[in-house]
Amino acid sequence: MPFRSKGVHTVTSESGLFELTEGVSYHSRKFDEFVTVPIGFKTDFASIPRIARVLINRNGKSREAAVVHDYLYKRHIYSRKIADHIFLEAMQDSDVNVFVRRSMYMAVRAGGWIFFNKNQFK
Repeated sequence: MPFRSKGVHTVTSESGLFELTEGVSYHSRKFDEFVTVPIGFKTDFASIPRIARVLINRNGKSREAAVVHDYLYKRHIYSRKIADHIFLEAMQDSDVNVFVRRSMYMAVRAGGWIFFNKNQFK
């Protein structure tokens, strides 16, 4: 079972982000790596432009995958390319619709460098 956690449990933080009240753990079979996102990590789940929110629900099945992806981008554990591949794999494991997961994957490949580089020295 790729996700060891059972869903995403959060509270809204003072910054307006969502703060994990339970950790999220994911095993990537492709890279044979475990990613554990700790309690207290803050996420926005997915930075989806308002116009695209009609088609893509950031509170849908992609939540756990988005938390893992945000963590990988924030911590720079892997390259951006590997983080994005883990995101795609995690969305597939979460049974995210193929159109939605491919769209989200292509979006992070096209524009994710902005957020990845923003967090590079934090």
